[in-house]
Amino acid sequence: LQVESPQSEVMAHHPAQEAIEKMLLSEQESSGKHRSALAAILKEFADVLPTSDEDLGRTSLVRHAIHTGDAKPVRCSPRRIPYHQRAQVESLLDEMLRQD
Repeated sequence: LQVESPQSEVMAHHPAQEAIEKMLLSEQESSGKHRSALAAILKEFADVLPTSDEDLGRTSLVRHAIHTGDAKPVRCSPRRIPYHQRAQVESLLDEMLRQD
């Protein structure tokens, strides 16, 4: 799917182009008018869209808190990772630790 706009040629080689196309494909139920508006917004702000998991990071600019009131924490026992998924989980954990 390619949404035509004056910026189409510029966006053709932008790293976020693939991510933008995936987002637009997930919005197939939206009307053409809404999809065009979404495409324009995504292309305008393409420089702030992550193109990979490594692009996501942390910030110290904002402190986030979830206020739960007097609710008690939900307790649940940890579950074992299935054997066939352990290598993938270890790889993901190593990658996250390297990014930290």
